[in-house]
Amino acid sequence: MARDVNPRLEARALASLAHCDRISSRLRLATEASRRAAHLFEQLGDAQGEANALITLAHVCILLGRNDEAVEAALLSVRLCETKAPQPQLVLAYNCLGIAYSWAGDHDRADASLAAAIKVAQHCVPVASAYQPLLNQVWVEASRLIDERFQTGTMSSLSRLEALAAECKALEAAGLSSSLLPGLQSMGEVISNASWALLEAWQGDIAAADKSVALAVQSLAKNVTWLDAFVRWAAAEIAWARQDWEKTQIELESMRVLALSVEHEQLACRAHLLLAQAFEIQGRHEDALRENRALRRREQRVVADGLVSREALVSWRLDARQSQRHLQQALITSKQFERWSLEDALTGIANRRSFERALEQRLQVQTSTGRPLTVALVDVDRFKSVNDRFTHQIGDRVLKTVAALMASSVREQDLSARWAGDEFVILFDNTTTSVAIQVCEHVQLAVAGFDWEAIAPGLQVSVSIGLSEAQPGDAAEAVIHRSDKSMYLAKLRPCSA
Repeated sequence: MARDVNPRLEARALASLAHCDRISSRLRLATEASRRAAHLFEQLGDAQGEANALITLAHVCILLGRNDEAVEAALLSVRLCETKAPQPQLVLAYNCLGIAYSWAGDHDRADASLAAAIKVAQHCVPVASAYQPLLNQVWVEASRLIDERFQTGTMSSLSRLEALAAECKALEAAGLSSSLLPGLQSMGEVISNASWALLEAWQGDIAAADKSVALAVQSLAKNVTWLDAFVRWAAAEIAWARQDWEKTQIELESMRVLALSVEHEQLACRAHLLLAQAFEIQGRHEDALRENRALRRREQRVVADGLVSREALVSWRLDARQSQRHLQQALITSKQFERWSLEDALTGIANRRSFERALEQRLQVQTSTGRPLTVALVDVDRFKSVNDRFTHQIGDRVLKTVAALMASSVREQDLSARWAGDEFVILFDNTTTSVAIQVCEHVQLAVAGFDWEAIAPGLQVSVSIGLSEAQPGDAAEAVIHRSDKSMYLAKLRPCSA
């Protein structure tokens, strides 16, 4: 509904939709929505909205295997957030950058980014939860160990993984395992239990690993997500530790199928890699070669998919430039409409709406500061006879001229406006009645001294003015009412203000 009508609302709707699509594993839809949201926020100059949309974009690009785009979006989000004091949004940006670096294979940069997220969380006011980036440090360390095993055939020390996992458990026990994003709380439980299962399997504590996997399964949502694939990976590692290669193959193939069903290209590639290594260990070299070829084909598809995404991005940027020009024109038009909505169409001075808004604001200032405030009500004398004798067209010229004479006679800080029909008002800010009387006399003299004969032979115009100084606690209606009464009294003595 907001499209092409309200860019800010459209951007917010797209950002929310992208977050929902991400949680529901509709990753390609989430990519498009988050990218469009980021560009709209950029055009609107909303750095916070753009940063949030980029975090979502980076996350879904990670899952889709578009590592370059993920790192780029996450880095930009970090830079946008770094301009402000430490805040949860910067924690999320660093957290996302860490995951992006990890899947890109740079575990050192990944760990450094997550450490930065934890540090920022500790300096937020109030302190933000460091659980999410800490849990991702567990993930990064597990990924590093997997890569190490693939390259060398063995894993080095598990001590850091154990220490990180223990920190996560401590936060969970203390009730500090809250997520920084809505909808991700239950995901943390699955990741934590499955990560423990990996650690316990690699340590050789198979019974404990089985229990952790069972807890992870219990925490899974009813709908299938990438977490189902992660749990299958943990189950495969348990079977691997048992040297149950048939079970290992079944779990890894299930992991791959589940990952592909939710568009998680990274986990699907990891399943291929693990299968290839498992086959090599068993001496099944043809099967290992088949998996390596499948992995290569999948990686090529991911690259091709990323190129298509980049082409779409270029097309979108070109469209966005055109949209930005339209948006700028719309903003100019919007400002014009706003000006028109506060301007009297006939006379060109402020209208009643503008005057009432200004009076309300200045009454509030008067209440808090005690500054004097005076209102004048100006009425064109015998205006009906002007219309009847000289036509309504001449009457309109009279109103325009009175408005112009008022505007040129009041001070710069005063506001003159058309109230209704042949009535005008003047708002004197920080002005007592005695000073306002002097200005009103200038207005009356200007009207009386104008050459009305130049408009219509025999035309003469004068105005009556009533004044009221605002009292403490006055509402706008009360001030206007007293000015109105004062004006009618002034009609009995038209030469006095």
